[in-house]
Amino acid sequence: MTVTELRYDPYDYDIDAEAQAVWRRLRDEAPLYRNDEYDFWAVSRYDDVLAGLLDIDTFRSGHGTVLEMMSADPFPMPMFIFRDPPDHTLMRKLVSRAFTPRAIGGLEERIEAICASLLDPLDGASTFDYVDQFGALLPPTVILALLGFPEGFEDDLRDSMDAGLHLEEGQGVGSAARASRPDDVIDASGNLGAAVFSQVPEICEQRRATPEDDLLTVLATHELEQPDGSTRPLTIEEINAYVALIAGAGAETVARMLGWAAVLLARHPEQRAELRADHSLIPDAIEEILRYEAPSPVQGRWVGREVEIHGTTLPPGSRVLFLNGSGDRDERHFDDPDRFDIHRRIDRHLAFGYGAHFCIGSALARLEGRIALEQTLARFGDWHVDESEVDWVHTSTVRGYHHVPVHL
Repeated sequence: MTVTELRYDPYDYDIDAEAQAVWRRLRDEAPLYRNDEYDFWAVSRYDDVLAGLLDIDTFRSGHGTVLEMMSADPFPMPMFIFRDPPDHTLMRKLVSRAFTPRAIGGLEERIEAICASLLDPLDGASTFDYVDQFGALLPPTVILALLGFPEGFEDDLRDSMDAGLHLEEGQGVGSAARASRPDDVIDASGNLGAAVFSQVPEICEQRRATPEDDLLTVLATHELEQPDGSTRPLTIEEINAYVALIAGAGAETVARMLGWAAVLLARHPEQRAELRADHSLIPDAIEEILRYEAPSPVQGRWVGREVEIHGTTLPPGSRVLFLNGSGDRDERHFDDPDRFDIHRRIDRHLAFGYGAHFCIGSALARLEGRIALEQTLARFGDWHVDESEVDWVHTSTVRGYHHVPVHL
């Protein structure tokens, strides 16, 4: 039997489609893998990924967390996911005010109404695209409501995220090959959703005059403490960076999670029938979907100080990809990890990352997933997915489906 060369390339479409098989070989044959072409190391075992995500002094986020955007210079955009403490701590604390249990719980009825408005027109259909006609529309609508935007900008946000994150084969985000991070990537990311961002100054003025219970009110009225003890309001550019991060991350990952849900429950109709009969099983099913196929399965970090992993010393300035999507299929941590099981008892998975950079919107993502599945199962008990018809999203950091036609 011929053994193929072990190769992990995050820009290769074929490898992306078969990522779990490649990651399994990495865990077994090269738990610390070196890619010289793109100058990175990859860490794939659960315990190693967890340890790396927790060690924020060694593995830094301030130089970028997406491979093609990482460089020796600190990441210039004021986004807290691209910051290290103490800046990260202060910036995250500000945004966390919009993600309290009370704030998220207050969105439940709104999410139920949004789901109903998207799914009601599909009643009676023999086939529809679960992602394009539902899964990719729900999260931007919810996120823009959380932020405080008026209705009508959901399509602009979705289309701009698709364009900004798309990866041409063999190239990086934004459809141009990048071994490092040129300014045009940053500009493209900052200008995503022009129609959305053009509304920010006016909405912020309105919120300063008449505060409301939304994130733009928090951002528009916040006074940022300066080193000399004085304070200043956030600039529009800083507010736009927060909006871009929350809107982009929240919309893209939940859309992929829902695409995976449609495909995995089509593969396992007996488990889907259990969920339809007993909606109390849905929260655990969401956790298993996230473990089985993490929507954001790769987390990039910059090595800030010399570190040894599996007998190899990585010098400062090394780029490391922590494959949390691989860690969640590691048989060293999970029993029979390649078995999809909605009854699995999961003590901890890594789909939302871990530690200081744990996904701030995880509770909202779980709520959206639960309500989406409740309403989907109530309307469409049975569906079939011909996986030859699905279309993948191609990025180096988010993994899942762009189109999932379901047949009823």
